[in-house]
Amino acid sequence: MTIALKKRLSFDELVQENRKQILQDESVLEKIEQNIETKMHNSLGNKSSK
Repeated sequence: MTIALKKRLSFDELVQENRKQILQDESVLEKIEQNIETKMHNSLGNKSSK
């Protein structure tokens, strides 16, 4: 965490930063999951139409 290197963060600040990063990560993972589901659906749809 580069912020921690620039200044000493209190424990509460570290927890807050960690929670913010987790929410960002969850958002990215959800987008990836939706992308995979869309590709699987499209792939299955293409096979059944042949």
